[in-house]
Amino acid sequence: MANLEATELHLGRLAGSSVNVAGVGKLELTRLINQNSETSVYATSHPGMVVKTFDVDCGKVGEVSYGPYLSFRVEVENFDDIQGIEELRARVPAYYGSNMDVERKFAFIAMEYLQGENLLAWCQSAAAAGYPEEWAAQFRAALYDTLAIVRLFHRHGIILIDFKPDNVIRMFDGVVKFVDLGAFFTPRHGRDTENYVYSATPDYAELVIDTSNVQTGLPLTQGSDIFSAGVALFELATENSRLAIADETADSMLAQPSVYRFRDSQIRDVWKACPHLQDLLPLVETQLQERRILFSEFWHVLKGYLAAQVAEWESLSEAEHEEMILNTGTAFISDQLPPQLQWLAHPIARATTLRSFRLKSVAELMDLLTELASDAVCEDVIQHNLLLQLARDLDPPVQFRESLNVWEVRLNPQTEHWAICTPLAAAELRPVASFTFLKQTHRDDEGHRYFQIVGDQEADDLDGEKLTLARLAYDHTAWVGA
Repeated sequence: MANLEATELHLGRLAGSSVNVAGVGKLELTRLINQNSETSVYATSHPGMVVKTFDVDCGKVGEVSYGPYLSFRVEVENFDDIQGIEELRARVPAYYGSNMDVERKFAFIAMEYLQGENLLAWCQSAAAAGYPEEWAAQFRAALYDTLAIVRLFHRHGIILIDFKPDNVIRMFDGVVKFVDLGAFFTPRHGRDTENYVYSATPDYAELVIDTSNVQTGLPLTQGSDIFSAGVALFELATENSRLAIADETADSMLAQPSVYRFRDSQIRDVWKACPHLQDLLPLVETQLQERRILFSEFWHVLKGYLAAQVAEWESLSEAEHEEMILNTGTAFISDQLPPQLQWLAHPIARATTLRSFRLKSVAELMDLLTELASDAVCEDVIQHNLLLQLARDLDPPVQFRESLNVWEVRLNPQTEHWAICTPLAAAELRPVASFTFLKQTHRDDEGHRYFQIVGDQEADDLDGEKLTLARLAYDHTAWVGA
């Protein structure tokens, strides 16, 4: 019996079952890919699709478990919202349909199977290999692309809320997509905050602030996602979502209850409003005893600790307080990062620090991750790349970004001029990308292809249509040059 139970656990309770998806037909659930307390993801008989199931069995005939059912409905609604936004639709798995099986007590969503790794697993593999130089360049580009997607959600009024590195998939072709759409705060929720169900993972959220805002009807802001992104950067570099506290430092803080007493009173207020969080959101005193502290509490405790330790604290200006807190916190974070990734300490600090002097937008966080190409490269692009000329000639003109990252340009060995990656080109020239025709002129030894802008009659054919910039919007091996 034990072996049978182990086999069922490995395959999943629903392995071998089938679901019907409108427009697709019958899908057999073949094997379990991932599982948590309420949801499971199954591979299916269709290689390009997976099915995410929600266990709604409450043990009562004719009833379903409200929590998992609500999570299912929220995720379906969020998918529906995104389907109407073309540039976001391409950044999440394709959605094929959903339904609930009342008899077998589960709901499901059928979606695209993404061929790749989540960012956390990808970074863990790199750490085991000693952070190879080639990976390091890809890592910075992937982080920048990930944050660009967060910025794109924000432009459409969507706050991600539960942004975590294992919810970001870097596909094997370099494209980044987001999964787990269950916690979004959308414009639809902003119009009905009273009925919004806030759901977030404590390590990546400022629960004391956000639960209070939700309860009082205040909409959630970009600050929540900037914070989550900072925690995610730390976890990608260390495999931990909480900061380690040295014994001596923790004991010194514990010896001064004034450092953490007020935060603990606020955490207890959260417990009263949300009893299920009591085990997930421990008191600061407990965190210090365990030598692991949440980022959401670290900066508040650090501020109190510095106020108690620095004799001249009261005579310092607010700007001097801010500088001291940031510098101390950045050094604290840097000490826990591997040498190859210590450049992340400043972005992590600026993203997770107190809201009063935190970065105000994801774009500002992206700026801290840039690795700009040389002036000579950028000047070559300005002088010789027809994309910038096309942007200037549009009516109205498009301000094509002239400060380019090293991963956004590549030297065309045939022309000896620098080409721009098509994902950036398509994003910058989105209004005309579908009418910008391309012809391949070269392919290098690593398989990268170089294109030039041409008239529609000269453009290459692709699947019976003329090749355009829009068709290469997510191709990381395609470049447009002079």
